Amino acid sequence: MNQHWVLNKQVNTSRKGIVVAASARAAEIGATVLAEGGNAVDAAVAAACALHVVEPWSSGLGGGGCMLVHQASENRCHAIDFSMKSASDIDARDYPLLPGKERFGTFRWPRVEGGRNMSGPTSMLIPGAIDGLGQALERFGTWEWRRALAPAVELAERGWPVNWYTTLAIGTEARGLARFPGTRDVFLRDGHYAPTVEEADGVDAIRNPRDAAMLRRLAERGYRDFYEGEIARDLLADVAACGRTWTAAELAAYRARVAEPMALDHAGVRLMVVPGLNGGPTALRFFERHLHDHAPGLGQPTPDDYLRIASVMRDCWAERYASLGDTGPRDKCTTHLNVVDAQGNMVSLTNTLGARFGSRVMLERLGLLMNNGMFWFDPEPGKPNSIGPGKWPLTNACPMMVARDGQPWLALGASGGRHIPPAVIQLLSFMVHHGLSLAQAFNTPRIDASDPAQVLCDHRLSPAVIERIAGHHEVTLLEHTAYPMPFAVPSAVMRVDGQNSGMASIDVPYSVAISEEQLARPSNAAT
Repeated sequence: MNQHWVLNKQVNTSRKGIVVAASARAAEIGATVLAEGGNAVDAAVAAACALHVVEPWSSGLGGGGCMLVHQASENRCHAIDFSMKSASDIDARDYPLLPGKERFGTFRWPRVEGGRNMSGPTSMLIPGAIDGLGQALERFGTWEWRRALAPAVELAERGWPVNWYTTLAIGTEARGLARFPGTRDVFLRDGHYAPTVEEADGVDAIRNPRDAAMLRRLAERGYRDFYEGEIARDLLADVAACGRTWTAAELAAYRARVAEPMALDHAGVRLMVVPGLNGGPTALRFFERHLHDHAPGLGQPTPDDYLRIASVMRDCWAERYASLGDTGPRDKCTTHLNVVDAQGNMVSLTNTLGARFGSRVMLERLGLLMNNGMFWFDPEPGKPNSIGPGKWPLTNACPMMVARDGQPWLALGASGGRHIPPAVIQLLSFMVHHGLSLAQAFNTPRIDASDPAQVLCDHRLSPAVIERIAGHHEVTLLEHTAYPMPFAVPSAVMRVDGQNSGMASIDVPYSVAISEEQLARPSNAAT
């Protein structure tokens, strides 16, 4: 007889600000910013930069993402897209397909010879995270860049202690990390095994002095130095040493795009997402179809509700992969964080290096772990999202902001690659269509129909739900594990009548919601 892992977490409520992140240390840093008078954007930027140090397998300043910012003073939401972009030296012929029809990975693309789109220098895109975070702070924050970056600088200079999840994250990728000397020297011990908590001096720590030096320079010189200053020159030299030929002009031309969010009025709320090549527009497409086809009642979703979610989701994903891509000019492993402050400012921010540890390439001069965003492009030629120079890829990020009665109500998102939009969609459906509370929604089992070959089902779903879906689609039951994670890792903050709430994913122990009041309390949460 099987014994299952029983999971549960509490909603954190406060009249003050709350930060939800995939690291207790990063969430504490964000909450400290709020306690020191910073707003939600200040806290989000500081926490995201801290995650660059303590969660390098999921996110970092060598990657990109997108975010939504609600300004309480104007009662207005803004979208910032800081996705990565392919450089001018990209030639699709350098990514030949292997013979056969086998498809694999997040997007079920065909395999590329040597995995050139998955790891190594040929998988790197121009990073957007630093410009996106810098612009967000400059436009909507109250702190200076140097001050917001200071906690990350301190973390990097001191190093951060190894815990069980650090060991797990590094150990699962140790073979790939060992291929690249700079990455190997930081994350492995003796070049072949992951660090452990038990060391002669008590506790092992991860230290990357070159990254710490880059962060200090970045704090002193400003975020644009990464794109057009001394750091940019070192970046270009590092990239050239890897065999790539990025130009100073294209690096200096990189700008995150700030725009009005894409919005949909649906079932009494207003849904807002980042426009462009991310998961947001597909999520809105789901709710457009769900609005016309189905009107669930209150209470827990029924077998028919789950079947409807699965069927509409599959249609939306078929449409997504067939039609979306960067066909001309236009104005993941991943982390997500949410912030709400006492004034009602909100942030929903997703940042990623792509896959776990990104390209696994650590730049020589900067000590910067780089993304592998190339794998987001379809390696088959002639598609809207095919590999090409100067293009933005189709990504899975899906930060969302929801307004009710003209006021911000909910900010949510997730990490987890292709599984991100399905998680966000279902959490919203549970709350909007079924009237579930934040805690109830997070504790309700989910499905995932983003894979054209099957519908993934949480083993906690009732036999009636499984049977209903299996009558129309291929079904695979999945157990929750610390690794590999079968579903996305969502988080959210909510605001109702001046009361803030934060909810971390129940499926992973290290995701936490921390309020300003908790800063003085001792904590044994995972870092």
